[in-house]
Amino acid sequence: MSLIHFDSLSENLLHALVAAGWSAENVDASQWVQPLEREGYRSHPLAKEILAAVGGLSVEPVNRIGPNFNNDEPYNFDPFAAGSGQCDLAREVEGALGGSYFPIGEWLSYSSVFVEARGQVVAAGMGWIWELGFTFEDSLELAVCASRPLIWLHSDPGLAPWPKPDSPY
Repeated sequence: MSLIHFDSLSENLLHALVAAGWSAENVDASQWVQPLEREGYRSHPLAKEILAAVGGLSVEPVNRIGPNFNNDEPYNFDPFAAGSGQCDLAREVEGALGGSYFPIGEWLSYSSVFVEARGQVVAAGMGWIWELGFTFEDSLELAVCASRPLIWLHSDPGLAPWPKPDSPY
């Protein structure tokens, strides 16, 4: 049984995925998973399925202006860019939010995108952690379609929340 529900995605998002080269054919996720596990990451079935489905893709945004953020960079499914040498960042995320996070790619300002074993997807970087979605599908909709506000979850001491709740930026 698939952990990802591509049939629930919006038409705009499906078009963006196809334009990025996505198809129903899966790739071998072990090319990313095994080297990252050797660095100390703990993979899980959802991370492996995500990488098998979209690993290597760079999905351009459909909407470049979100409700409270500029969405002007692609959602890159390059787990090495997100995770190689970044185990400390993943442990920071786990310490702040709980759970077990595995890198799946990069998004705005080269923030590292991690998926938690139960489904939550977050982006982390520059001292902030943002929620992309409670599911992988939700994260795709936000990162590609800018369909809802970006939600700040955590920041390092001395950094104000960004984006601030109910703020356009």
